Amino acid sequence: MNLFSDIYNCYYQVMKKILSQQCAFSKKDLNCCIKENGFEESPLFIMPKILSGEWDFFEEDNGIFISKLSDGFSIPLSKLQKCYISALLLDEKIQLFFNKKQLDYLKKLFACYHPLWTQEDFYYYDRFTDKDDFNSPVYINVFQTILSAIKKCQWISINYKGKNSINIHELLPCRLEYSLKNDRFRLIASPCPGNPVPRIELYNLSNIIEISFIEKYEVTQPDINKAIMESYYKEPVRLLIKDKRNALERTMLQFANYEKNTTKIDNDTYECCIYYNKNVETELLIEILSFGPVLQVTGNEYFLAQLKQRLKKQAGLMENL
Repeated sequence: MNLFSDIYNCYYQVMKKILSQQCAFSKKDLNCCIKENGFEESPLFIMPKILSGEWDFFEEDNGIFISKLSDGFSIPLSKLQKCYISALLLDEKIQLFFNKKQLDYLKKLFACYHPLWTQEDFYYYDRFTDKDDFNSPVYINVFQTILSAIKKCQWISINYKGKNSINIHELLPCRLEYSLKNDRFRLIASPCPGNPVPRIELYNLSNIIEISFIEKYEVTQPDINKAIMESYYKEPVRLLIKDKRNALERTMLQFANYEKNTTKIDNDTYECCIYYNKNVETELLIEILSFGPVLQVTGNEYFLAQLKQRLKKQAGLMENL
């Protein structure tokens, strides 16, 4: 399991990126580079490995770190990686990213490698059942059209099914977002990308019944991160994490798609601040509850009130059984 983790997790990719630059780094430079290519909390894990020499990739000279690897090093795919790719090709969502010809080629290329897992090996106990239909030709076309438009900064027109009507929207697609809890993709788009802080709107891909390109382009994508941050509540959710049963790593993985900041309080306690908006509040609440006692919510007050209300509701349901 350690070999699998070392090859596929974020830290491996971060180190590969740093070593490929063949630069001399100060300790501060390494911290910045790790954050830029990983997550805000990644230096908490990676820097001790580098400084102790456990990850022996650098020569240190008066606080300057120089890669021991020669220029132009390459990393061929291992058999384990090929088995990993073979497993990914069994996921029905993979067809969203490739056309049929490309997918047939990949399946043929990796056919002789036994997948590390199959989809039947997983049991999702906390996921909604009304997921997107990833096999629908309409859905595949919608996804691939959006993906292409994002890459080209091109506008699209969509027919969107609302509660009581079908509405036409002209938008600049900016990002595709996946919800693990709902097993659904959402589109983050802007109808007015030229504003200093562009307005952003969310659309479920399953509700898009028709899509087409518009011959209208932007030079660059708007600053969606800034727009998303503007939509956050002023106070983040504050969590205390007791690092038992690998809780810290599990928490960072679960909340990898949220803007957050994590600091170490003592040897086995961390504080994590998660920034969020109204659209994902219920989903975030359910995800936090799934961790049980290893997470303690200390704020904000509004989120705490929502949490207590849901717990009381659950307790009432249990009493009626």
